Amino acid sequence: MRNGVEIVQKIIEQKFGVRGAKIIISLVLMVFGINNSDINEKVGISDRALRRYRKAIQESKITSLFVNKGNRRKSELEKYNTKILEEFDKRPPKTLRDAQERIKNITGLTRSLHRIGVYLKKKGLKAEQ
Repeated sequence: MRNGVEIVQKIIEQKFGVRGAKIIISLVLMVFGINNSDINEKVGISDRALRRYRKAIQESKITSLFVNKGNRRKSELEKYNTKILEEFDKRPPKTLRDAQERIKNITGLTRSLHRIGVYLKKKGLKAEQ
């Protein structure tokens, strides 16, 4: 069964996206005095990101965390998000290789295992191990 943080994260993701949900949950856990290693584990963000969030709190610049920089290149996989996510909701990938193969079958696009991992993480997914 999924833990409470994961359930809340999914609900918040619907409104704010994966990144926004991770920021909000991290901030709430910080306010309740949860230590960084526990937040990292539960939310899935880096120590560096947590330090940036703490600094924003101290400088009263929390809204700056939600600014979309917008200058990033979009992955070609973004065009196929709905197809890929529907497929992975039906049957989550067992490994990154499995995800890579299934994405290739769905889209015709070949990506490295690293890029597949980055894509899955960005979508709030991970291959089962």
